[in-house]
Amino acid sequence: MGMRIGQSEPDLRKIVADGSLGSAIPIESLAPDARSLAPDAFAARHGTGFLLFTAKRLDGPESTNSTKLMLDDGDREAPDGRTAGLAVVVYPMRSRDPSKGPIVTLGRDSKQDVVIPDMSVSRFHAFAKPGPDGALLLQDAGSTNGTTVNGQSVLTAGAGPARRLGPGDNVRLGHIELTFTDARALREFAIQKTR
Repeated sequence: MGMRIGQSEPDLRKIVADGSLGSAIPIESLAPDARSLAPDAFAARHGTGFLLFTAKRLDGPESTNSTKLMLDDGDREAPDGRTAGLAVVVYPMRSRDPSKGPIVTLGRDSKQDVVIPDMSVSRFHAFAKPGPDGALLLQDAGSTNGTTVNGQSVLTAGAGPARRLGPGDNVRLGHIELTFTDARALREFAIQKTR
């Protein structure tokens, strides 16, 4: 999983639309609601927990404090004045089927609520459910490549307790690194990112 060097935001939207990033949505698509909805209304519409994936893309003018990598492939010239930036996509952690209750499934298979189409992610990799205080609790589902939160292994159901997720936690599913955030922080980030 990842973006090709040279992709711009319009290309990112096309990749998200064709399913290459699974159930991810561009953070920019949340900006109108972030600006117009109150925090509770934003959470009601989009969910209370999110996983952020950051990918490199070429973006904007060349920075004086960036490293420029030039690959010589014959007569083709590199795009002048461009440098690597970041593109952020969001995986909402909410159930697509309310009849199955509040459990959110994560994995590579398109049947999961959070679809991350990377071979290091198992078809059904992990699941999350709200704890007594409403915070999401993450549990591995017996995945091949494991799940970690802030570098510590998440045990499988029945082998130990689920891990509580908090804003800023680093979540790793297989080889994919994501950052967990809540609706309040995502709303603020969407507003800041699109100013």
